Amino acid sequence: MKSVSWLFMLALATLIFSCQNKPEKTENTEAESHTTEAPVAVTGDQDTFYQYSIWFAFVNKVFDGSLTVKELKTHGNVGLGSFDFLDGELVMLDGVPYRIRENGEISVGQDHDEIVYADAAFFDKEEGFTIEETIKFSDLASKLDAKKKSPHYFYIYKVHGTFKYIKLGGVPKVARPFTDGLDVLIPNRPVFETENIAGTLVGFYCPDYIGNINAKGHHFHFISDDKKWGGHVMDFESSGPLEVQSDAKTKYQFDLPVSTEFENVDLSKEFQYN
Repeated sequence: MKSVSWLFMLALATLIFSCQNKPEKTENTEAESHTTEAPVAVTGDQDTFYQYSIWFAFVNKVFDGSLTVKELKTHGNVGLGSFDFLDGELVMLDGVPYRIRENGEISVGQDHDEIVYADAAFFDKEEGFTIEETIKFSDLASKLDAKKKSPHYFYIYKVHGTFKYIKLGGVPKVARPFTDGLDVLIPNRPVFETENIAGTLVGFYCPDYIGNINAKGHHFHFISDDKKWGGHVMDFESSGPLEVQSDAKTKYQFDLPVSTEFENVDLSKEFQYN
């Protein structure tokens, strides 16, 4: 009987020790799982042209968006648009989203920064060619059109070269209540001009049938190689060959802002610009 009692007491002690240690092990496991950050999921298709908001909402003073830089990067590694409250033009190149403020200051957008309007895509070079002769900005569209498979597809461009002269536009930061639309703000935008500079034009092309969803035709933003100059391209004159890379897109996706402002916006005002 003594032997049986001793074995029983040993088994009971072992059981109690095991139960006392179990909660501590579970707690540590849960803590580890909470501190592990999941990688950002890439949701965009390689053949998709992605857009946040619509052009005519942007035209009609929907200047408060909720798309974050982090989310934008799941839809593309090149892009253009504008940050929330027009606090800087956006040009994304090779996955880096640059913010060009109205005073010309350039910084890299942070993951939590919000965007009011954007186009983005994953760039997968389909064609490349060189524009050997020096050209002006007004000549660029025809050079690109001559190489298109069809004017009915969407196109993404990266154009690198040196520019004898370039004129870039910014956007003026706005605050509530929003009184002026793009038809007033764009003609009075801040302008940056410089000479003898190398950099990349990031461009998107939309066919005319896109209507009021996006800006029709070609739309370019620029970022210099030294990351000191950037903005919406208004004019330029190249000073040497321009290396053009293009990517045709046959899928189109857009997300609409979920906000009272968008729900109630009057989209009657029309405005297009190049």
